[in-house]
Amino acid sequence: MLKSNATSYSLFAIRLSLFAFMIMWALLKVTTPASYGVSDGGTGIFGSFYGINLGQGVVYGVGLAQIAFLLAFLAGVAKFVTTGGVMIMNLITLVVSLPTILPAFVGGGNILFAASFPVFGASLALFLLREHDTFLSFHRKTADASVTSHTNQA
Repeated sequence: MLKSNATSYSLFAIRLSLFAFMIMWALLKVTTPASYGVSDGGTGIFGSFYGINLGQGVVYGVGLAQIAFLLAFLAGVAKFVTTGGVMIMNLITLVVSLPTILPAFVGGGNILFAASFPVFGASLALFLLREHDTFLSFHRKTADASVTSHTNQA
């Protein structure tokens, strides 16, 4: 049985920390789109890691969309979509970072990218426990949640 307050507060802490972690990159797409998109200097981050060459205007739009999405995630709106989306974003980042992470285990690569593992783990846990993430969240009670809460009180 889950302790409702402790669980709710813990899941909010995960939601808040994932938001704080991810909003930095979304803001960079808006403030410095040249670092992500194609510029005079060559391929940006999207091209280097994801194999997608985007213009700076598109990167700016992606950044604005990501900021809106992350604000909805922070507010706990449409949890299946927002927590699932955050989890998928973090999974994709983990997968494309593996060529940089794996050499770090044998003394090469960049160990900083290994942070992708716990970030993905936290986003997966939040997705799986999203129905219990109720603190400071705009959530809709489902029939299953009300049955579960009545059963746990008995």
